[in-house]
Amino acid sequence: MKLSIWRMLPLLAAVVMPFSASMAQEAARPALKLVVPYSAGGSTDYVARLLQKSLSEILNQPVVVDNKPGAAGTIGTDFVAKAAPDGNTIVFGNQGPNAIVPGVRKTPYDPLNDLRPLTTVAFMPLVLMVSADKGPKTLSEFVQQTRKPGANMNYGSSGIGSLAHLTGYEFSRLGKLGMVHVPYQGGGPATAALIAGDIQGSFVTGLESAALVSSGKMRFLGVASPKRMATLPDIPAVAEEIPGFESVLWFAVFAPKGTSDAIAQRLRDAVVKAVERPDFQKYLAERHSEARTSTPAELTQLIKRDMQYWGDVVRKANIPM
Repeated sequence: MKLSIWRMLPLLAAVVMPFSASMAQEAARPALKLVVPYSAGGSTDYVARLLQKSLSEILNQPVVVDNKPGAAGTIGTDFVAKAAPDGNTIVFGNQGPNAIVPGVRKTPYDPLNDLRPLTTVAFMPLVLMVSADKGPKTLSEFVQQTRKPGANMNYGSSGIGSLAHLTGYEFSRLGKLGMVHVPYQGGGPATAALIAGDIQGSFVTGLESAALVSSGKMRFLGVASPKRMATLPDIPAVAEEIPGFESVLWFAVFAPKGTSDAIAQRLRDAVVKAVERPDFQKYLAERHSEARTSTPAELTQLIKRDMQYWGDVVRKANIPM
């Protein structure tokens, strides 16, 4: 029996009306602002944008990356600390504005009390990189050359107080190397200086350097993880040459203080699902990084540990922050 158009209308309405209501609800939902407290193009921004697409799909909500750079990441972090705790604003940060800077000077927010930790996202051991043409061939050779009187060995970083700066300082201090720090306005200029031979080494992440090493322009000498990395089994841990040395960059997501348990749980669950996606894991692994989540309590302990450790490093080096 054929249904007339008039008899089909109630059936069509039953299907279309819920769909239309869902579309209207989706359109009415505000975008989730994922604040990155650094300029576009750096490691933090890159991983945040990698996370952005998956988060949007999982939450069924638009997600917008909002770069708010300045003052070593504290401007963007403070913006989120003071944002409404309605689940529409979160910050994608690292230990810079969440542990290192607050560990040595007063910031307009308290990372342990004004932000709600959700989860870590990724861990990236820093790697000592040298020019493939001009640099030493091994970590031992680098250390031996640097210890020679009048060696004039310099290391570069993306700026004063950056993790690369502090890592180079600890490397030099623990190894009794006497290296000189040369700051640049970002990781790109520091790498260009390394290629040109203006500096002799730099601590970088695999995210920004894997392609350079694969192309043959750069060489990895040592990783700053406690042990060798599975993705770089032939590259020694720096701790094999200089015991006690370690430096790992981490990324994490925070919500404003006062965010309800229900909203915080929804956001955390979405981030965890995004990080656990095979494509996210594979992308980071190919760049010698580890996609890894944590509980809020574990993230809090990580912040406290780095506040103490890197705070001591900054004070020993008398680095202005």
